[in-house]
Amino acid sequence: MKNEDPLRRRYLCWLGVGSLLLAVLSVPAVVHSHAAIDSLFNRPADWIPDSIPEKQEFNHFLKHFDVSDLVMVAWHGSDLDSEELAKAAEALEPLANQDPDSSVNEFASTVWKGLPADAQLATERIEQLCGDSPPLDWVRTGTEMLEQLTSSPVNLGRDTAIERLQGTIIGPDGKQSCLVISLGPTGQIHRRELIPAIRAVVGGVVGRPSDEIALVGGAFDGATVDAESIQSIRAFSPPSAFLAAVLCLLCLRSIPLTAVVVSIGAIGAGLVLAAVYYTGTPMNAVLIVLPPLIFVLTVSAGIHLSNYYLDAAAEFPELSRAQAAQLAMKAGVVPCLLASGTTVVGLASLLLVRLRPVQIFGGVASAGVAFTLGLLFLLLPGAMVLTKPWKKAAESEPRSLPRSSRGQSIKRWMRQQLVRPWPLILTFLTAAVVLSLGLPRLEGTVNVPRMFLPDSDIRRQYAWFEQHVGPTVHGELLLTFPPLADGEDPLERLEIVSKTHRDLLAQGSVGGAMSAITFIPPIPRTRSVAATTRRSVTRKLIRDPDSSLGRLGFVARGKDSEIWRISLQIPQHEQADFGDTIRAIRAAAVESIADHEVPIKTSLTGSIVIVQRAQEILLSDLFVSFLSAFGVIALVMIWMVRSLIGGLLAMAPNLFPTVAIFGSMGLAQIPLDIGSVMSASVALGIAVDDTIHLLARYGSWRARGFGQIRAAYGALAQCGWAMFQTTLVCGASLMVYWFSDFVPTSRFALLMFAMLSTALLGVFFLLPPLMASRLGRFLSKPVGANADAALEREKPSTEDLPDIRRLPTRWQKSVPQPLATPRHDASHPGPTTRD
Repeated sequence: MKNEDPLRRRYLCWLGVGSLLLAVLSVPAVVHSHAAIDSLFNRPADWIPDSIPEKQEFNHFLKHFDVSDLVMVAWHGSDLDSEELAKAAEALEPLANQDPDSSVNEFASTVWKGLPADAQLATERIEQLCGDSPPLDWVRTGTEMLEQLTSSPVNLGRDTAIERLQGTIIGPDGKQSCLVISLGPTGQIHRRELIPAIRAVVGGVVGRPSDEIALVGGAFDGATVDAESIQSIRAFSPPSAFLAAVLCLLCLRSIPLTAVVVSIGAIGAGLVLAAVYYTGTPMNAVLIVLPPLIFVLTVSAGIHLSNYYLDAAAEFPELSRAQAAQLAMKAGVVPCLLASGTTVVGLASLLLVRLRPVQIFGGVASAGVAFTLGLLFLLLPGAMVLTKPWKKAAESEPRSLPRSSRGQSIKRWMRQQLVRPWPLILTFLTAAVVLSLGLPRLEGTVNVPRMFLPDSDIRRQYAWFEQHVGPTVHGELLLTFPPLADGEDPLERLEIVSKTHRDLLAQGSVGGAMSAITFIPPIPRTRSVAATTRRSVTRKLIRDPDSSLGRLGFVARGKDSEIWRISLQIPQHEQADFGDTIRAIRAAAVESIADHEVPIKTSLTGSIVIVQRAQEILLSDLFVSFLSAFGVIALVMIWMVRSLIGGLLAMAPNLFPTVAIFGSMGLAQIPLDIGSVMSASVALGIAVDDTIHLLARYGSWRARGFGQIRAAYGALAQCGWAMFQTTLVCGASLMVYWFSDFVPTSRFALLMFAMLSTALLGVFFLLPPLMASRLGRFLSKPVGANADAALEREKPSTEDLPDIRRLPTRWQKSVPQPLATPRHDASHPGPTTRD
C-alpha cells in the first residue's frame, strides 16, 4: 500500500496532461474538420491515377477539346420553339460569360424581376457566390441548335435536322428538347450551390415546382453527391456519436471511463478530417465514413482496456484502484497493441487500391487508429483510479473456473459443443464453401445514379430525361489522323467520320451521336456548279477554326495529328458493368475504318470509360488489398502462436465474414460500390482483435496445465462479454448511417454491421471448437502466455503483488511467480490432453 499514493498521483498527472493535450487538439479537430467538409468535391475522373492508360487518354482528350462540365435541363413543356424554353434560357443569360465587361448584377435586376420568392432567393445566392464572375460559359437551347442546322450554310430541312439531333438534345417524339449549360471555372467551384439555384430559377420562370425540373450531367452528379455527402456527415454523425457514448456508458457503468473514451474518439474523428484537409485533397464520398469509423474503433479499444481494469478490481478487492489499474495496463497493453496493429494493417492495405480516395482513407485511418490508441494509454489509467469498481466476483465458484460459467444454458450448450467440436467446424466450412460460389459473380460500380435509392430525386430525374429526351451516359470516340497533307481533300476524312458515325448508331447500345457530320450539309457527288460550290463551302467549314463548325469543337489540330471527335450518348441500365458496351463500340469503330489506307487510330474515352475503369480497379485492387492484409495479419498470427499451421487456423474465423458477406452479395447480384470496397479490409482488421484476445486467454489457460476443452471454454467465458460489447458499440453506432439516402454510406454501415456480427459468430462459435479439437495444440502457445518466459523478462519486486493463486487467468501471464497447480472440478476428474 505504500506505493498507492505515488502511483495514483502519477496516473492522475497523466490524466491532467492528456486532458490538456485533448484541449489543444480540439482546436484543429473542430476548425479544420469543418474546413475539410466545406472542401468536399466529388469527380470520379480525379480518383484514377494518371498512370492508368484510360486516364491518359482522357487527359489527352481534355487537352485537345475544350469540353467543360455540361448540365442538361428539361421539363414537360420544354419543347422546340416553346416560349418556356426561350424564357428559361433568357433567365440564365446573365450567368453566362458572354460579355467580359459586364457582371452578373448588371443584368439581374431586369431579367430576374418578378420571379417567385424561392427563385429570388436562389438568384441572390448566385450573386453572393459569384459576384462579378459569371459562373456559366454559355447557355443553348435545342431550338437554337435546330436553327443552326436549318439556316445557312447547312440549310437542312426541319425534319432532317430534327432526325440528326434526336437521341442527344431532342427526344424521340421530335418535340421534347432541353437546355444545355456549360459551367465555367467559377460555376464548377460553386456547383453545389449553383445547380440547385439554376433549378429554382428555371422552375420559377416556367411556373413549375423545382422537383419537376430534370437535370442530368457530370456537374449535376457531382453537386448532388457533394450535397448528400455533407448531409450524411451533419445529420448522422451526432446521433452515431451519442449512441456510441450511451452504449459505452451502459457497458462500463463509469462516467470517468466513458468520458475519456468518448472524448478521445470524438477528437480523433475530428483530427482525421483535419488530416485530410492538411493533405490538400478535397473531401469526397469515400471519406465521409472516416470520422465515425475512427470514433467507434477508439471506443472499442477503450472498452477492452477498461474491462481489464474492471475485472482486475472485481477479482482482487483488496487492491487499491491504482494497483488494479497498473495490473490492468500490464495485462492489456500488449494484446491491445497487437489488436490495434492488425486493424492498422487492414486499413493500411487500402493504400494498394489505386483509387485516390481509398488510398487517403487507408493512410489517414491507420494513422488515426494508432494515434487514438496512444491517447487511450495516456488517459485511461487516470480514469481508472477515479472509477469505483462495480463487478462482483462470485466467491462460491473456484478461482480456476470462470465466475459466470454455471447455471446458464447457453454456456452449458457451448461446453457440449466443445466436447464434440467437429459438427460446428464442418457447419462453418460448408457455409463458407457454399457462399464462396458468389465471389466470382461480384460486380463493382461507381455509377452516380446508383449511389442513390431507386425512389430518390436524382434517379427520377435521370429516368424521366432518358424516356423523354435521350440517353445520359457520355462517351467520346476519337479518330486520330496524320496532319492534312498538301493537296489532300478533307472531305475524304469527313466521309470516314460519317461512316463511323453511322456504324456506331447502328449499334444497339448507342442511343445518339454528334459529330462534325451532324452540322454539315449533305455533300453531293455530282460535278455541277452547285455541287462544287457546296463542297467548297464544306471544306471551308472544316478548315476554318472560327467557322460555325469549328466553334462547336468537333475537330482539333496539332503539329502531329488531326483529331475528329464523335460524341456518343449511351442509355443508363440497371447492370453495373458497361464493359460489353465499351467493347462493342470499340469493335465497331475498328471495323468501320478497316478498309481505309490512311493510318487512323481510334480511342474511346469519356465518362463511360472512366467509370468502367474505376469499377475494374475497384474489384481487382480490393482483391489485392484484402490478400495483402490477410497475408500480413496471418504472419502476425503465426508469430503470435509460434506455429505456421496455428496461425493459418487462427485466420479462419476472420476469413469467414468476408467470404460469407461478399459471397452473399455476389449471389444476390448486389454491386460493390465505392463505400463497400473498404469494408473487407477494415472488418478483417477489427475481427482479428477478438481473435487475439481469445488466443491470449486460451494460451494462458493452457500454460497453467488445463486441457484444450477447459482452456477454450475458460478463454471464451472470460472474453465473450467484452467481444460482444465491442461488436455492439461498433456495429450499432455505424448502423445509424444506414438511414442515409446516400447508398455508399448506407451500404458501408450495413456491411460493417454484417461483417462485424459475422466475425463475432466466427470467433465465438468457430475458434473455440478449433481450440478444443485436435487442431488446438497448434494454437496453445501465443506470445506472452508462458509464465516462465514472463518471469525471465520481468523480475520486479513481488511485494505489492497478490498471491498467484488469487489471480484470474488473464493476469497470471504477467506475474513473476511460479504457477499454481491447476485444479479440476468434479465433472472432469482426470486431466487429459484435450480436457
